[in-house]
Amino acid sequence: METKRVGKEIELGLISEELAQVEEVLFQEARSDAQIIFEVSDHLLKSGGKRFRPSLLLLSSRLCGYQGKDNVYYAAAIEYAHTATLIHDDVVDEARTRRGRPSANVLWGNQASVLVGDYLLFKSFNLILQMGNYRILGLLNDIAMQMAEGEAFQLGRRGKIEVDETEYFSTIIDKTASLISATCQIGAILGEANRKHEESLADFGHNLGIAFQLVDDALDYRNLKPVWGKQTGKDFLESKATLPLIRAFKLAKESEREQLHELFTRTELAQGHFSQALEIVERLGGIDYTMDKARQYIFTAKKSLSIFPDSPYKLALLAMADFVVERNC
Repeated sequence: METKRVGKEIELGLISEELAQVEEVLFQEARSDAQIIFEVSDHLLKSGGKRFRPSLLLLSSRLCGYQGKDNVYYAAAIEYAHTATLIHDDVVDEARTRRGRPSANVLWGNQASVLVGDYLLFKSFNLILQMGNYRILGLLNDIAMQMAEGEAFQLGRRGKIEVDETEYFSTIIDKTASLISATCQIGAILGEANRKHEESLADFGHNLGIAFQLVDDALDYRNLKPVWGKQTGKDFLESKATLPLIRAFKLAKESEREQLHELFTRTELAQGHFSQALEIVERLGGIDYTMDKARQYIFTAKKSLSIFPDSPYKLALLAMADFVVERNC
């Protein structure tokens, strides 16, 4: 089934009305008598996110024959959980921007940001609790713990360039792929799919999520025209060793390793240090290697959907998989 160049058009055309409803729920449910919660959540929800995860949940549920309307609330709950992790990540990373706008921790400080992140995560659980599906509630609870562990492991490796690929992939599975996998699995649960179909959608999301993070990490080194003001080299400047750097460090000569190590472990990193590292990473193929890995995971993800009969929803999910490796932001 051909899916190239049509992913977002198909996806939005199929679920545009439901995505609009998700937006309404997101803003309505984030209202609070506490002014700081309203201000911070409104700032974040208006920051231009792609709503990638809600789209996956809506499409997955329809793929499995779900005909109800509760999927909109589950999609909003997933977006709340995702947004909460972004807030907490920005506090941990001391980030200055998010999607081209000042990050919440810059505008309101770390204390308010952590509190609002907690509020949105609890709101996510509350929405699912209201829907009454305790299996989905338990699934999200497990994923929330896994994501927190992934962030903790990454924090423990901050400033270490000697990270092997196994450690790296374990972290991105915990931090990114786990939620995307659960998002697709929730769609299958809503559609009361059999175990085999549910596992196939979970596998699809798992591999899609790994590829998504791989592309993010490649773009951090390659994105010469950043979208939403995303700073090129952000991971390097935050002393995070991602796959482009890990691969280059592995292949580097001793002198190049020493140079990369010296640049990466500086007390204060600047864009000029990243530019020097980038020259080595590009020359040793670290970025291309990362993108090749992403394409391999996308290929595996798409194979997981072969169990489903052809349909517009399957076509849209396949096209979203292509979009992951074709995007520039």
